[in-house]
Amino acid sequence: MSYLVLARKYRPRQFSELVGQSHVSTTMLNAFRQNRLGQAYLFTGTRGVGKTSAARILAKALRCEDPESQVGGKNRGIPCDKCASCIEVNNGSSIDVLEIDGASNNGVDNVREIRENVKFLPSRGKVKVYIIDEVHMLTGAAFNALLKTLEEPPAHITFILATTESQKIPATILSRCQRFDFRRVPNAMLFEHLYQISQKEGIKAESDALRMIARRGEGSMRDALSTMDQALALSGKDLSVANVTAALGIVGSAFLSRILGFLFSRQYIEAAKLIHESFDAGVEMKQLAIELGEQLRNALFVKLQADAALTDLSQEERAELAKVVEKVSPETLQVSFRMLSGSLDEIIRSPFPRASLEMALLRISSLGELTSLQDILNGLSSGVVKSTSAPALQSAPPTAIAAPAAAPAPVVKTLAAGPAPNWQEFVNHAISQKMHFAFLEHATPVTPVEAWRDPQTKTIILGFRKNHMIFQKQLETKANTEALEQMLLAYLGRKYAIKVETLPEQSAPTSIVEKEEKNLAELVQNKKESFLRTDIVRNTEEIFGAQLSSFDVDKNKI
Repeated sequence: MSYLVLARKYRPRQFSELVGQSHVSTTMLNAFRQNRLGQAYLFTGTRGVGKTSAARILAKALRCEDPESQVGGKNRGIPCDKCASCIEVNNGSSIDVLEIDGASNNGVDNVREIRENVKFLPSRGKVKVYIIDEVHMLTGAAFNALLKTLEEPPAHITFILATTESQKIPATILSRCQRFDFRRVPNAMLFEHLYQISQKEGIKAESDALRMIARRGEGSMRDALSTMDQALALSGKDLSVANVTAALGIVGSAFLSRILGFLFSRQYIEAAKLIHESFDAGVEMKQLAIELGEQLRNALFVKLQADAALTDLSQEERAELAKVVEKVSPETLQVSFRMLSGSLDEIIRSPFPRASLEMALLRISSLGELTSLQDILNGLSSGVVKSTSAPALQSAPPTAIAAPAAAPAPVVKTLAAGPAPNWQEFVNHAISQKMHFAFLEHATPVTPVEAWRDPQTKTIILGFRKNHMIFQKQLETKANTEALEQMLLAYLGRKYAIKVETLPEQSAPTSIVEKEEKNLAELVQNKKESFLRTDIVRNTEEIFGAQLSSFDVDKNKI
């Protein structure tokens, strides 16, 4: 018997076997149990997430001959996989379940043939199912020909349309289908499924190797299983990190962390050796740069202790990354990511991609440790300034500066009683005390400042928009929350708890940054309107018989 690839061998045959699509399986099973089945369905989503498999499962459930799987049965909606109809669908030999490739049968004549055939009853059972894969490839005329049949199909017909590009399907077709959006499979689920398959197949697989394969799948179960097949072709039953790297040209999280560790400790030559090692192993420099960017993102969230954003990493990988960034500031990580991201286009287009990546990493290694202005001022007060950004290849010794004769203690403004505080004034005060508190400029006081002096107010809620999530994560760290609570105690003379939440997008702009952006936009608009009313514009339009279409205002000079 010929070898059956893993993607086909472990193809889901029940709704419960769909990985990462519980919203689809639950809805379909409930529809069967409540007898609320439609006659036209649209399954949409990226490649390899189970659209066609779900269509076959639905076709089996509709045609299953087991009494327990039919109306009134205790397994309604769960095909038995034993009756003749189920076996035919599993084998792809059922004449009443027709799978049509929309890419190669996309003409109006093909759809007219379908319209003629739907008039005939199924050869066995009560339902005939048409599965049209890649339906977005149909021509406009073909969609028009299909429209009437979808709107009023015969009682014995069910259509299931599958596509990866739902935006290309006419709205008239979409409105006649029940739409199910299939999601990318999370890496954690991909890893778990790969682990289970390796156990069934008797494969000795390292966890890190399976995680590398899961990440390579990019949310597609089929891609992950095909990648696993490719790795097994080299390694047999021994699936190790080294074998996966050799077979696929990808690297693991530990390897990426080692590169970052050398960069941040200014051991550029050691980092370059790892780049050479991966290059010799066949790793594409573009792919390595992308994976390093992902690892920098992971490093930032490890630094911010945002575990909810690190579902792709194991506890061991998080611990290893935490060691790498232990003495690295969030500012350094952000600038490093920006530099690598800005170099990606050069790496892709360069005839020397390895050299381009090495130059980008050299610039990151030369960054040194970026610190906030407040830390520098604190160093001045203590008499020693720490060298924060000396290049790795031109390092200079720290410079000692004599401490001022009498450095005055910072003045802490206390409002034990009196009028309500001003949010702008408090933010300015917080930034003057701790420079990295600049993220408060992106926050909105959900608890009105007028209520802060109310004895009933025990908690102050600050809100951030979704696109400012990085600033929200900074405040949610334990150290920053406690520091802000202590600052409020000194500023207002009372103890408050700090709570953070995400603002709805439709709310009016209320943060300091949003207000400044709104004011700047209004100033720009006023400048434009004033300029359009000047004599030079009117005279130019009269002389040339033309109209000024567009122009820009230098915001830096307003």
